[in-house]
Amino acid sequence: MGVEGLDVKELLELRRRIRERISELRDELNMLESTLKVIDSLIKTGSITTADRVQPRESSISLTTPSGEELAKLTYNDEEVIIEFSKPISEQPPLRRFFIEKVLNGLRGEDEELVNNGELEESMALNYDIERNSEGLITRIVIRNYRDQRRLKRIIEAIKWTISKLGEKQGG
Repeated sequence: MGVEGLDVKELLELRRRIRERISELRDELNMLESTLKVIDSLIKTGSITTADRVQPRESSISLTTPSGEELAKLTYNDEEVIIEFSKPISEQPPLRRFFIEKVLNGLRGEDEELVNNGELEESMALNYDIERNSEGLITRIVIRNYRDQRRLKRIIEAIKWTISKLGEKQGG
């Protein structure tokens, strides 16, 4: 008898059965992922409603300082979030260090890990563009592939906090 009443033969048999089950589950996961790719492809090519007739559900939020001055407008739909600044702004610390580096780059990093592990297609990973005017000031941030409501809420709450801090800096 081995440790705590288990014998080595039983442990070897248990290990073999667990490895066998893991192999079965991997095979099933591969089959499900392949099926999902086929379904996604069929959806893209055989959609009943053509893309030009689909109206994405869109919502918008006015991002204001505590005094009520609008600093930006956030518009989002199922695919992207657009933050349009009322006046072009510089990459001030709460915008750069918190919103861009911590929140957006953090979400993008999570997605890169999923892509590297084969759990997410690269085309579905979060990405963003920062649009600037001729003076290099930020006019708009477009965030694509946020993918779920939890991440959307995180982005919205983070930009609201950032805007409130920017408003405080402006004395608004």
